[in-house]
Amino acid sequence: MSEISNSEAVKDFLKLAKIAPPKPSVEALGELVRAFMRFPYENLTKIIRSDEESDPLKRMRMPDIVLGDHIDIGAGGTCFSLTYFFQQVLSRCGYRSYPVMCDRSYGPDTHCALIAEMGDARCLVDPGYLLEHPVELPRNGSAKIDTPLTEARLTRLGETSQYLLSTINGQRETIRYRLKDRAVDDKEFQERWIDSFDWAQMNRILVTRLEKSGHVYLRDMHLKHSTIEKRSREKIDRNYERMVEKTFGIDERIVEQALQITARRKLLPSQ
Repeated sequence: MSEISNSEAVKDFLKLAKIAPPKPSVEALGELVRAFMRFPYENLTKIIRSDEESDPLKRMRMPDIVLGDHIDIGAGGTCFSLTYFFQQVLSRCGYRSYPVMCDRSYGPDTHCALIAEMGDARCLVDPGYLLEHPVELPRNGSAKIDTPLTEARLTRLGETSQYLLSTINGQRETIRYRLKDRAVDDKEFQERWIDSFDWAQMNRILVTRLEKSGHVYLRDMHLKHSTIEKRSREKIDRNYERMVEKTFGIDERIVEQALQITARRKLLPSQ
């Protein structure tokens, strides 16, 4: 994708969010992060893209596509497309940033995020995990931030360049991923992005969105609503596409298409 197209997509996003590029600061970074959360995490468009495009390079949804799909059909993206787009936003607003890879429970390098630099301060921003605030990387020990439901904690592992991101709910701490503070160059980032289309978890529908009151999470046919007051879980037995559109704002035709693709893939013999 050309730098001109990237630049236009970023300008259009800032207009849509009604944000004038501010002087870089932790506070201004937080404003950008929260504005970017208009994009839900969803793999519906990724499932469709992998089915329609045989050329790996054309599968990657660049900023103009992500923004256009959001405006037209309410879509967002997965961690690679969102992270890449947000890095372009940060660059336009005068921030230095670099992508990093993270290990999740289902494998190494299965998530990506950004480190934004402002003088001596370095902050984790993660549009793919829906962190609604930047988290400054601690020189030692832990840094924490409150979320609508839980406390997020970023802990440096000794004197290494690795950090654990965890969430704490009551007395329970859950590790979400291990972040490796090593800048990933364009070539490696693109390779990981292309590889991600073949990950097993991309054959299962996943959509998630943060709201002021809490968190909404869809995995296949199961929908979970979590607020401070209560948690609920339901299986969507009928009107699936309509329910997803109502809950997340994603066009039901896209939901139906992704559902058909995942159903077809489950019928194929394993390789």
